[in-house]
Amino acid sequence: MNVVRSSFLYFLFMATPLYEAEMMITSQIVQRTLHSLPSCLDWRWIGNCLWSKCDLLGCEVQASIKVRHYRPDLLVTVQRTPSEMPWLEMRRALSSLQSSTISNATRVISSSQYIGAGGDVAVSIDLARNGDLRFFEVNVFGHPLEELPFGADRLRCQSVTQPTKPYYQSTLDVVSWRFAPIESVNPASLVPGRREIGYSIRNSWGAVYPRSGFVTQQSPAKAAAVIAQRACDIVLGPRGQHVALDLGSPHPYTKVPSHLDERDAATGRWQMISPVVDSTCALFGTDDPKWDVGRTNESRAFIWNLWRPYECCEPRGSFYLGTVHF
Repeated sequence: MNVVRSSFLYFLFMATPLYEAEMMITSQIVQRTLHSLPSCLDWRWIGNCLWSKCDLLGCEVQASIKVRHYRPDLLVTVQRTPSEMPWLEMRRALSSLQSSTISNATRVISSSQYIGAGGDVAVSIDLARNGDLRFFEVNVFGHPLEELPFGADRLRCQSVTQPTKPYYQSTLDVVSWRFAPIESVNPASLVPGRREIGYSIRNSWGAVYPRSGFVTQQSPAKAAAVIAQRACDIVLGPRGQHVALDLGSPHPYTKVPSHLDERDAATGRWQMISPVVDSTCALFGTDDPKWDVGRTNESRAFIWNLWRPYECCEPRGSFYLGTVHF
């Protein structure tokens, strides 16, 4: 085994982090999430659902309100190594499983040059010696906030995720997450600009495909954002060769997007909660050159909420007749 491969294996399985990530407990995550509730919730009464209610005296039509609002569905942690995951409770709960899985995958990946060293560093594994190539691990969980705290007179749509459930772990998807060539033949990887994060090639943060842990990006914060988008695309989109858990089915008379589009806020918006707390939600890919200022600390660990839009109405009556939208 050559020197480069030996070095990568050392960092993957033996190296300890240079800095401790900002550790957050569940209550802090919930508190920071609620910080953006006024701007990210976007609760709207969009129409009425019509129902038929029948008894021995006949039938009548009743109405219930139909609402649309965003809710924090998924929580994404992006970090250099599994030991630096910034969600303290989940890091402790998953550490043994992740360490065992990575160790068992040694024989699979040790013969390949596409090995994730773990670590937000300028690594070079190609002939061009690309100094902006970064690698991250990622986890996608059901958001720990179960109920949205707003007025009882407002209808709340129920999430399709289960709180704290791990829907994707890159350490359990070792081969696909570290072998970029697996998805390099996908049309989304071959067509320039097709799945770019950003509204132009000149402003691209990176491509969604191939969905691996490698990103060519000078900014650590933007590179981590690309990783978060890729991981949720795996959970919500086509899996391909990746390993992830399915979300639950929507509750009756509830609608939620079945995919995530990096350029369509109607499928989901992002809120950073570590290392800084955003008070608003937005798509990745802003052309603001100062976007990443102050968003990277020494730990190179990040946490994002993915807010997704829901539409629902409260059942009222025996038969659903349809919806009248405003």
